[in-house]
Amino acid sequence: MKLHHRVTIFIVAIVFAVQGAFAQTAETLTTLKQTVEKAFPSLRTPGLSVAVAADHEILWTGGFGFADLENKKPAGSRTFYRYASISNPIAATAVMQLVERGKVSLDVPIQRYVPSFPVKTEGEITLRHLMTHTSGIRHYRGLEMFSNKRYETVEAALGIFKDDPLEFKPGAKYQYSSYAYNILAAVVERASGKSFRDYLKEKIFQPAGMTSSDLEFLEEPVEQRSRQYILTGDDFTVARKVDLSCKWAGGGMAGTAEDLVRFCIALQQEELLRAKTAAQMYQAGVLADGSRLEYGLGWRLTKDKQQRVWVGHSGGATGGTTYFLHQPEGKVAVALLANAQGVKGLDELALRLGETLSPRPEGPATGQGD
Repeated sequence: MKLHHRVTIFIVAIVFAVQGAFAQTAETLTTLKQTVEKAFPSLRTPGLSVAVAADHEILWTGGFGFADLENKKPAGSRTFYRYASISNPIAATAVMQLVERGKVSLDVPIQRYVPSFPVKTEGEITLRHLMTHTSGIRHYRGLEMFSNKRYETVEAALGIFKDDPLEFKPGAKYQYSSYAYNILAAVVERASGKSFRDYLKEKIFQPAGMTSSDLEFLEEPVEQRSRQYILTGDDFTVARKVDLSCKWAGGGMAGTAEDLVRFCIALQQEELLRAKTAAQMYQAGVLADGSRLEYGLGWRLTKDKQQRVWVGHSGGATGGTTYFLHQPEGKVAVALLANAQGVKGLDELALRLGETLSPRPEGPATGQGD
């Protein structure tokens, strides 16, 4: 075969490959959009923002409904929401950066880093206990979730709970606690010499390209901030004003859905942590009796029908619901942010979107943490 014939065949093959990839991407995007459009009415939220990424690229971001019902402002890709408990994996990543640098250790008493926190008679608390929600530190009581008090320092916010007895011996069982994560913010400040806010900006948000993300300060202007709502009967009412300084690391961050998938991309590309360190976060925690948790270091673990492990986190804010899903091996990330409290179905929707992007495994299915 003559050289120019071989070159022609090669070029034609490339053209068909590119056209095939383009068609596949277009078909995938259509499927993603139709999936959300179909699910949106049943979610019962004024607005929803979505972002999906695969293979280190953001494939699609979009919005449905309204970010602000009263002013008829549509939800979009840049709408700003409370992250709620999705703050957990971000705070945990900050701690693991300090672990990499030898500044902190996961398995020593927390008083080494936060000496003001009282020693508990129920047992010794470590960073690993805090990060896996096995510390025994309590969650909210009464109306604490609706606090509108400004705590000027991370240390001051620890006063809400630090003198209370533990609810069980550290390591004995899993019990979610936003307050336990507050201590991680104090650890970051002590070990880094920076405020928690400055540390996040310099070491997490900027390197990951998370240009909108920050701790939430309502007095600071944000151009596309969503209004937060509560569904009462068939009507949405504006949620009460709250101040998240009582729980910066456990639920006080805010930003866009797009920023959350950028966070995953940065982890995949080792912009924030070495791959080996990130992998530690995705491993199931273990209780003192040897039982394995469905929670790692800041990440919740779940399996799909193929038994593949996905990591992520849900969030319930005053007037908001969030869900975040990541498949590290498949390099897939999905973020869903809604501006209504108690929205059900975001987890199932996120997994459907993720499975659309993630190739089916060949051969027997396996999963991390089995």
